Amino acid sequence: MKKGSSSRRIGLTIITLIFLLGFAMGCNRAPQQGIPGGEAPAVIEIWHTLQGVEADNLNKQVQLIMDQHPEVLLRAKSIPEDQLAGLTYQAEAGGEGPEILIASQETLTKLYTQGTLAPVVAEADAFTGLVSPYRYGDKIYAQPWLTDLPLFYYRADVVQPPTSLTDWLNTKGIMTIPSLNSKTLSSWWNGQGGKLITGGQPSLNDPANVLFAQQLQAWQKAKLLLVDPNAQTLFVNKEAAYMIAAASQAPALTQANIPWGSIPLSNLVGGQGQGLAGPTLGIANSSIKTTAVLEPLIKMVEEALLKPDIEGSFAQSGTRFPASVAYYKTPEGQKGVAPQVAQSLDKLWPLTGDALEWKLLALQEAAWQRVWGGTAPQDALTQAQTEAAKLSATK
Repeated sequence: MKKGSSSRRIGLTIITLIFLLGFAMGCNRAPQQGIPGGEAPAVIEIWHTLQGVEADNLNKQVQLIMDQHPEVLLRAKSIPEDQLAGLTYQAEAGGEGPEILIASQETLTKLYTQGTLAPVVAEADAFTGLVSPYRYGDKIYAQPWLTDLPLFYYRADVVQPPTSLTDWLNTKGIMTIPSLNSKTLSSWWNGQGGKLITGGQPSLNDPANVLFAQQLQAWQKAKLLLVDPNAQTLFVNKEAAYMIAAASQAPALTQANIPWGSIPLSNLVGGQGQGLAGPTLGIANSSIKTTAVLEPLIKMVEEALLKPDIEGSFAQSGTRFPASVAYYKTPEGQKGVAPQVAQSLDKLWPLTGDALEWKLLALQEAAWQRVWGGTAPQDALTQAQTEAAKLSATK
């Protein structure tokens, strides 16, 4: 055998050994997620109830998150609000379903009672009164994301902004509201001493509650307060000088080309009233999908969506406002009615999700409706107190 041929065979053998050794080492090295040739990205499903422009914006934000985090593949799926809880429950019963859910507070509360939510893993800088309804005991089952709440609007070409309820009454200007409920009027009711519980027991017939119901009836008889689902139309047509309506209606008033202004509701009761938020969207995570492996990725995605800049992108559509405290410190958060929204959010009533007050508020609202229908305030609230006592006894 020639010496040259032997050398070539030895060289090829060495190269082969080096290749095999490198291949073996490569096989023993754990592939990295999100790196070409490594593990496939973890799939995170997001079921949400957004529609139209908001759904399109969510898809855009989801893509941005994936661009920044190749270790996850996000799939966003829009589901009608009235179907989300049922579909999620069925999916989880089969070991499937989404990792993250975005829906109204009411739907997320239903999901919690079904046992389909785990304690939320995301940390967020949100207003206390928005977080509280998601708190049960020492656990929080969702983070508030986007919200709305009522403001007091006035026709700037007819009246000046009142400084108190008495000031409003003295102007004799008509005020209109879309419905008679706690979210619209709680700031005025509890700002004047209204209470639902005294000494741990229901007190719907408290003198302060009776006085407020008497006010409602007096405003109705004097034709100073109109309850009308077309409240905004009455306001735009100058049939009402004042209106309590959602902060999100501000852009529509500007488009109507009318002179208007607005103030927080608590301004008319010396800043004492605590309000309730309007429609609120929250972000939660699944009870069966929040595993030790996926939890860090779920947290990353949730916290990305909860950032003030992403929340702010939804605020630009004019239908909701961010739950983030930090957003209202940005230039965008200082425009339009946003500062009034921030002031109102800072004064929300911090009722936890299991608070008895939620049920008592419903009873008081029913009493207000009876008062509006002509029942004497004392009688209406005495009936509500009787119903509350039965509710408390069965609790």
